[in-house]
Amino acid sequence: MKRFRNLLMVYNEDPVHRPALTHVIDLAGQTGARLTVVDIVEDPHIEAPFRHGTLDISPLPDDLLNLRREETETALREMGANPATIELQILTDNPPIAIIHEVIRNGHDLVIKSAQGPDTGLGGRLFGSTAIKLMRKCPVPVWVLKPTPQIRFPKILAAVAPGAPETGDNRLNDDILSLAAALARAEKSHLDVLHCWRLVGESLLDSGRTRISEVARQKLWAHSEQQARHNLDAGLRSHHLEDIDHQVHLVRGHVGAILPTFIETQGIDLVVMGTLSKTGLAGLIAGSAAEKVFHTADCSVMAVKPPDFVSPVLLP
Repeated sequence: MKRFRNLLMVYNEDPVHRPALTHVIDLAGQTGARLTVVDIVEDPHIEAPFRHGTLDISPLPDDLLNLRREETETALREMGANPATIELQILTDNPPIAIIHEVIRNGHDLVIKSAQGPDTGLGGRLFGSTAIKLMRKCPVPVWVLKPTPQIRFPKILAAVAPGAPETGDNRLNDDILSLAAALARAEKSHLDVLHCWRLVGESLLDSGRTRISEVARQKLWAHSEQQARHNLDAGLRSHHLEDIDHQVHLVRGHVGAILPTFIETQGIDLVVMGTLSKTGLAGLIAGSAAEKVFHTADCSVMAVKPPDFVSPVLLP
């Protein structure tokens, strides 16, 4: 986690989210990272229905923001944090937009947020709209923590999709592996590495509309699996996972179908995954697969963007 030096944590006053904030405060202290806590007031504007004499309530929004700052500082002290070592920002805007603007303005390299939880009218979904929008649009990695009484990650999953090493462009997968490995070392966790592979043109072969023989079909499957294993082994080699309790999984199938089931059946506590794919490369975690995890996962998620990702949200 030493690669992150400028953390942004989204504050939530509900006590159920305090363990997540405590975890992040401890993480910043251990790594020496700068920590900014942002508290968002969606609409502090209060319009006066009338003015009577010298009565004018227009300063009231500023007073409310100052009161909100005092309340948040008090809450941080009650948690044992020293507000003097944490930068506190009270932001006013649509929450995901305000957060992304703050990231761009002040160069944050990781956004951390506690998930809304399944009891907030979201139909059982863990992630609310703000978390999903951040994972889609924020230019830096977004770490959404499942609210639990104690934040721990006994089982971490790195969902990767390495291309051929000779292409020289496996930066997203390298980022996913390095982050997952760093977290596994820090948490003394078991690390699973999952790569889902498919044969290019698989649906056409399975349709029965081709005249390819069964022998040739099996050779294609074997070659495709061999190439996937070669790419995976090459991608793992530089990460030196020997000191981590880990297991590597090479699974045939569509990542959108396999990944949510794998998370559930293996009891994964945290999945580190990419959010976007490059078209034309089979097996990458496509946007649709990431979206499925966002809407179904019952674990913490760290969403990592490709190096060339550009956020659609710009500073005004």
